[in-house]
Amino acid sequence: MSFLFDIHIHTEESSKCGETSAAKVVERYKKLGYDGLCITDHMNKPNSAVFGSTYAEKAEAFLRGWRAAKEAAGDDMRIILGMEIRFVPYDNDYLVYGFDEGLIFTRDFTDFASLKEFRQYADENGLIVIQAHPFRKNMIIVDPALLDGMEVYNGHGGHDSRNDIAYRWAEKYGLRKTSASDFHYDTGMEPGGIYLEEMPSDSKDLARLLRENKYTLKVFTK
Repeated sequence: MSFLFDIHIHTEESSKCGETSAAKVVERYKKLGYDGLCITDHMNKPNSAVFGSTYAEKAEAFLRGWRAAKEAAGDDMRIILGMEIRFVPYDNDYLVYGFDEGLIFTRDFTDFASLKEFRQYADENGLIVIQAHPFRKNMIIVDPALLDGMEVYNGHGGHDSRNDIAYRWAEKYGLRKTSASDFHYDTGMEPGGIYLEEMPSDSKDLARLLRENKYTLKVFTK
């Protein structure tokens, strides 16, 4: 038995670029037959600053979408907490899994200077770091040793993510591969996702399954 999850989802409650409420996101994916979602709203200065002046206010705002999705899903769908993070001044984005809401308040996640600095923090806290849409316009190449994996299928219809190049790059460097929709609104593209061998209980459990490669890709481009 496998469980279908989309692990790159944004909501209007917490992401400046999100155009769909968490409740409508849940409703959409229920109809598509998904078993769960990982809400990966943005955690960076450009997207979180609009929600509050202090970091505590930003952290609470970051959690709104995930909390709203959990409430909307009830017992019908598993809702996991994730994050999309960016390090100024670069436009690269990274998906993060393996934490609970308590970790968000232990330090300012908008204040990491670089992927290298965050990599050390991720290792200390058991986090998984996946580069999102790594070959989209304005992305830069990073040292593969700083990554746990790479998103080789990104379903956002408003951007050319060059999924075929991402797949070949991940193959070349032996990186873990993921597939997701990068949902902000209905783009008309086929939703991405992964089939997990077990139902994850939370974000830390999802990270474990990713780390142990206990999943297959729903959609990918070679």
